[in-house]
Amino acid sequence: MLPAQKFSELLGELDRLDRLPHSNSALQNRGHNILGALLRHAGYSSGAIWLQGPVSRSLLLAARTPDFECPSELSRTLPLRILDRSGNGESEEWSRDYETMQPAPHTLVPLRRNETPLGLVALRRDQDEIDGGTLELLEAAASYLSMLLTAQRMADEAREGDFQLKYRLWELESLYDIGLSIASTLDQQELSDEILIRTISLLNARRAALYLRKGEQYEMFRSFGEVRGQFFGSEIDPDSFSGLLKNQSPIRLSEGADCLFPGCETLIAVPVATATEMVGVLAVADKELRDGGVGGFDEKDVRLLQQFATQAAMALENARLHKDALEKQAIERELELAATIQRDILPRTIPTFPGMEIEVLARPARQLGGDYYTFIEREEGMSLCVADVSGKSVPAAILVSALHAALQLLFDEGRELGEIATELNRHIHHWSSETKFITLILATIDRENGLIRYVNAGHNPGYLVPPGGSLEILHSHGLPIGLMSDSRYSVQTRPLPAGSLITFYSDGITEADDETGDEFGSERLEALLLREHAAPVKSIRSSIDAAVQEFVGGAPQRDDQTLVLVRV
Repeated sequence: MLPAQKFSELLGELDRLDRLPHSNSALQNRGHNILGALLRHAGYSSGAIWLQGPVSRSLLLAARTPDFECPSELSRTLPLRILDRSGNGESEEWSRDYETMQPAPHTLVPLRRNETPLGLVALRRDQDEIDGGTLELLEAAASYLSMLLTAQRMADEAREGDFQLKYRLWELESLYDIGLSIASTLDQQELSDEILIRTISLLNARRAALYLRKGEQYEMFRSFGEVRGQFFGSEIDPDSFSGLLKNQSPIRLSEGADCLFPGCETLIAVPVATATEMVGVLAVADKELRDGGVGGFDEKDVRLLQQFATQAAMALENARLHKDALEKQAIERELELAATIQRDILPRTIPTFPGMEIEVLARPARQLGGDYYTFIEREEGMSLCVADVSGKSVPAAILVSALHAALQLLFDEGRELGEIATELNRHIHHWSSETKFITLILATIDRENGLIRYVNAGHNPGYLVPPGGSLEILHSHGLPIGLMSDSRYSVQTRPLPAGSLITFYSDGITEADDETGDEFGSERLEALLLREHAAPVKSIRSSIDAAVQEFVGGAPQRDDQTLVLVRV
């Protein structure tokens, strides 16, 4: 057969390579077809072919005849031209680079495109001699094959790029769908289960665990599969754990990584972080392959898990904020209930007593206050109490309730003021903590005998302004209630002429401060009482309130304010 006919048939057979199916075995398919075509049309009996792999720059064995022993990979430089061993002996270049092939080939055909190696064909014939037409045929075939392999490689790269683009689009669509799914869940328990289910599905993992931050540690919150330790850092080497915490670097372990999950083979762990803080760690182990085996996680898996963890962080933060909001609402409802109870403790309206004019100012600094006042009708006249409980909010409100209950019982027993204060002190000291106490002033107005009897237990001084305009101060003469268990209290008595003004208040009045920290002070209050003592008590109350508000200006109210005015 003429060389031209051989060449035509060879090219026709090689041309069919472009129509071979592209799959994971494309390298072997091409190799077998190229080697078979050359053996049939060039007169060789055995040989092998190496082609450039899809990832490695080395030449990988694609096909060989059964009687040809050769290495599975070639990493050395290809010869620049076809090498043929004749009966005259072997060249130094031949024996140095290809001495491992057995039996030794007669001809080496390099496949290259400019400086890019594409493959190598090693051929062996039954006789040593070869005619020149065969070498020309091989040279032409090598040129055509090099062009064909270059075109196929470019097509493969284009297909791979298209696959990567579609895969990336699938990733984004999956992340979007997953984001919508987990964002609709605000219960932290349900959300955590949903995150783990989605993680396993997304990465084909067998096991997964979610760790959430608790103080300075990351505690296991939910898992699919047994976990070795309760805390993430206890099962990861310190360097990897430090890199994850400081730099938010993902952890990827393989080759039988025995960590987090008992007996796991491969693992990746990524931080679950918002824009401001790291809230947890998401870990998966053992990527399941189609044949049921376990494979390693690659960079695409790490990137995908990191992107998902970002969405999970936002969902977890939303769930936490929702939980905090619910807890805050519950606390606010409880505080509102407590405030309602406390408002019911205080007089709803100003009581009416014959021959007395009474005005009250009560302004708590918070929803629950620590100030207390009450009025009690007795045989000898009207009794009243103004008190200030130490502390704020719920603890102070509880102590106010205890004070109210005990005070009502003691007054109902008909005891005199000193006994009431002494028994109240014993009761409060026994049932409250050491840091809790009450300052109070108890007073009874005996209008018939023109007297005021009072006990001042560590409270602000009261003021008595008779019609003449002089100011008498009702000083404290005992320790606050609840401070010492054995405190005893005596009653003080003062004359109470008709027309006298009695003023009791809490320290929220005199200690109200402005934006510079200066306090309103007792001097301003005393001067105002002396100036307006003859005015109606309602007018005096308004004047004191206006003076305090004008003084503090835009400064916030820091303490409860209580003021009780009585004109006999």
